Amino acid sequence: MAKVAFVAHCLLNQNSRVAGGAYCPGVYSPLVAELRRRDYRLAQLPCPELAFAGLNRFWAVREQYDTIAFRRHCRALVTGVAGAIAAHLDRGDDVVLIGLNGSPTMGVEITSSDAGRGGRPEWEDDADLTAGRGILIEELLAELESRGVQLPRVTGIRHAPGDALGDDQREALVSVLEA
Repeated sequence: MAKVAFVAHCLLNQNSRVAGGAYCPGVYSPLVAELRRRDYRLAQLPCPELAFAGLNRFWAVREQYDTIAFRRHCRALVTGVAGAIAAHLDRGDDVVLIGLNGSPTMGVEITSSDAGRGGRPEWEDDADLTAGRGILIEELLAELESRGVQLPRVTGIRHAPGDALGDDQREALVSVLEA
């Protein structure tokens, strides 16, 4: 039995984030170190925002992405991912899905939200964060459910500036990885 972690794209490639959004160069190494220490193999999830809007995009909240066209785009992306997760589960592999809390598309427990936001956003604090899943995570879990696939363990981490994984983040991650 293999251990496989399907990880949010931007946690394995910070350079895919919006201009000024990368918190560290390249890979978020504290997360990868925790996964590798526990013998997890890594699979990178697609970044729906990058594939849809490209590198030259603005920060956005869930309401800005929650459109018919973007959901259709996410459903197309998750078809292959759901097939890969199902194949790993069918083999008896231990599968975990790791999203990025606070993301409008990859959030697991927390997403960004502001029904009145439009145009070029300016963030001063985290007041726009709310409980809920991001759009790609919703679509992926719905696709797995529609196929009758047992859902993998799912967790999200909150990434902050710097190359460190806080103790509370590490504890939450480890509790899911060792469940």
